[in-house]
Amino acid sequence: MFGKPGRPAEDRVARQQEIFLAVAPLISAYGVKEITMARAARAARMSVGGLYHYFPNKRELLLFGLSPANLERLCTTFRARHGHLAQTDPRAYLAASLDSLTAAAGAFVTPSVLAATHLGVDTFRSLLDEALETEIIGLVDTIRIVHPGIGDESAVALNRALRRQCVSALLDPQITAAELRAQLEGLLVGFAGAAGSAA
Repeated sequence: MFGKPGRPAEDRVARQQEIFLAVAPLISAYGVKEITMARAARAARMSVGGLYHYFPNKRELLLFGLSPANLERLCTTFRARHGHLAQTDPRAYLAASLDSLTAAAGAFVTPSVLAATHLGVDTFRSLLDEALETEIIGLVDTIRIVHPGIGDESAVALNRALRRQCVSALLDPQITAAELRAQLEGLLVGFAGAAGSAA
């Protein structure tokens, strides 16, 4: 047991998410080099010591949006809120998946992608590849629930197309979540239509 008696256990990942969301605007405003832990702490309205309690260094703070812990929590939260729709209303489940994916991209992934590009090509590629692998596979699986006519070969092609679209969008700091959603939905409509024609 940790913490003071009678105090509920802290949700560390949720607190890290809150801090990151407060700090993320600094990445586009100042760039990685100009962000110090002191500046980040002021943005998050906490002490520098408190910030170090959640993030051991600036790199982990700025790349948190792409971290497995954050992405897993986002998925867990999504499933808790919308998982029942997979069986009862697959189309609503797909719509919720797109909403969740694009909202997470704007709030968490895009800022960390920008930070990763500042930190080097290798960092950018490895982190983005890991993040997209999980998210896109999950999205394709959801799409196939709604459109069972999409076969394995088409699913592979759809995965690649979604990956290309996401990489392009995430490198554009001006793109909005609504714009990304529209682009992804356009891809899905095209693949679903092709699958329906082939059936």
